[in-house]
Amino acid sequence: MNILWSGSLLIRVSASVLAMLAGGCAQLVKAPDASSATQPAGAIFAPVNDPKDPAWHLVNIRFKTPTIYTASVVDTVPCIRAQADGAWSLVVANVPPAQKDAKELSWRWNVPALIADADNLAVGKDDAPVRVVVAFKGDRNKLDAAERATMSLAKVLGGNDLPFAAIQYIWEAKAAKETIAVNSNTSRIKKLVVKTGPEGLNFWQSFTRDIRADFRRAFPGEEPGEIESVAFMTDTDTLGGKTEACYADLLLR
Repeated sequence: MNILWSGSLLIRVSASVLAMLAGGCAQLVKAPDASSATQPAGAIFAPVNDPKDPAWHLVNIRFKTPTIYTASVVDTVPCIRAQADGAWSLVVANVPPAQKDAKELSWRWNVPALIADADNLAVGKDDAPVRVVVAFKGDRNKLDAAERATMSLAKVLGGNDLPFAAIQYIWEAKAAKETIAVNSNTSRIKKLVVKTGPEGLNFWQSFTRDIRADFRRAFPGEEPGEIESVAFMTDTDTLGGKTEACYADLLLR
């Protein structure tokens, strides 16, 4: 998306505005939340590895081909398989109130191949075979006029709100581990590289992150608010082509 500002006046929006959402993420909290009825009580949130479970719902954008998410088994591990063919969408779990202040996030993913030419540090190349997305609540009135206008425009054109803030944990082909990349269209979405290079393809990889420490790194000077949702996202809508990956065992504690 190309936006040219004069003061707070938006004077040009290109036809590629939906790319703002392709490299970012739509609002992850608007669907009905059945997760509290299906998940363990207390300090743990662990939605099952099946996108048809009521804990999950699909979020996509008008006019975009959605990524397909299905239940599968890979190397004996039940998982959510994502298959993208020039596609973009997320499978999202709203976080119940009991886990809104969770600190630690764990998950596993299995990636057969990285996406040729993808580069999450470059505009127009930011597809990813795997993203684990954490969305945070916050006071939108504290954002500057440009960010608020970007969010409003995303709602009008894409049909979904953008989150107040989000971190996407990604596997990058080239960028160093722990690199934080800013979405090219909004500073409220940050991409954090947790895996780099081809080593480990076709094997299950496990991760555990202190999401509140990561938030403070990604958004200097800010304190993280409540967690509103977590999501899996596989996308190839920027460069086109096909990719697939599997996700399993998401856990907030």
